[in-house]
Amino acid sequence: MKKRLLPILTASLIIAFGAFDVVAMSAKFPLSITAEAKEDFAEIRISGVIHQWQNSAQDFKRQIDDLIAKGIKNVKLYISTPGGSVFEANEIANEIKRFSGTVSGYGGALVASAGSYLALICDTFEMAENGQYMYHKPMGSIQGNEDKVAADLKLLQNLTNQYRTAYAEKTGLTEDEIESRWSKGDVWLSAKEALDQGFITSVSSKKEKITEDHKALFIACGAPTIPNVNSKKENNMKNRNELIAALKLPADATDEQILAAATKASEKAGTVEKLENEKTASVQKQAEELIDKAITTDKKITADVREQYIKFAVADMDGTKSILNSMPALVKPSANFDNGKNTDESRKDWTLEDYQKKDVKALEKMMIEDPEAFAKLEEAYFAS
Repeated sequence: MKKRLLPILTASLIIAFGAFDVVAMSAKFPLSITAEAKEDFAEIRISGVIHQWQNSAQDFKRQIDDLIAKGIKNVKLYISTPGGSVFEANEIANEIKRFSGTVSGYGGALVASAGSYLALICDTFEMAENGQYMYHKPMGSIQGNEDKVAADLKLLQNLTNQYRTAYAEKTGLTEDEIESRWSKGDVWLSAKEALDQGFITSVSSKKEKITEDHKALFIACGAPTIPNVNSKKENNMKNRNELIAALKLPADATDEQILAAATKASEKAGTVEKLENEKTASVQKQAEELIDKAITTDKKITADVREQYIKFAVADMDGTKSILNSMPALVKPSANFDNGKNTDESRKDWTLEDYQKKDVKALEKMMIEDPEAFAKLEEAYFAS
């Protein structure tokens, strides 16, 4: 049995580590994945639903290339995700595994489904004290004729076996124990329970701040315990001495002097806030114009990632421009593929793995338009 999971997500076999609607939830909580140098290590952060990895794959791989070229070996990986595509999580893991050093992981409020596989690749993994960890069997939606259904079922069974083995090797539990637990449905663990069972190596003394978005994700995942949103309000009331010190008034300042100074400070703050708001609006407009041009004129990205790229541009306009300038225009799969048959004679001997590594979109098109050719590739793969 091959240990590497098939890195494809197809229209006819969608395998996702989650009971929620991946497509719908990814629109609200899109995948965010970054890699940057921090002193002598690479900091990689993954959040949101693991879906449409191809939208950020090129940038992420380039970031990894740059970090490795600088001689960086070790990784600190932050994960906070409800899961998503098994295949896409595996491809992200393969990129992280390119580093030759150690991978130290940290889990935020939620490490679930496909996110739990990413945690498995870490040499150590710490979770926030109030974090939750969830794993379960890979889940799939299969359609097609009886031969196609049989082939896809075989793939799903292989995935299940591989993940069962991975969890067992990580925790020290037997595969029968893993099977017994996840056969009953989603397995939800607190950070302490995840530690006790060997899924993680430590629990942080710090708690993750729970937002409304976190709460929505827990609900969508069907978590049995929904955390409360942090609603602690800071007390902005100052006593007299604190006000005098903050306003830089003499110790014997009268109430009238304190009030006058506070009013003046408030007016100044209002002016600064207005200027900041105007600057923010200007940057937002520039970001929207930049991304709309990349979508409609330059054809660099698709409309479904517009909001995510606008956020990138607002945070780093020059960096986003650089990324967009380096990106090639989008090319439809049909430009290199015709009715599921190879137009390039050099592909006549390609295996399933060749397509997975070199032209996933061509493989997806073959599944839809030439299922017989795809079935032959699958048959050859599972026979090897």
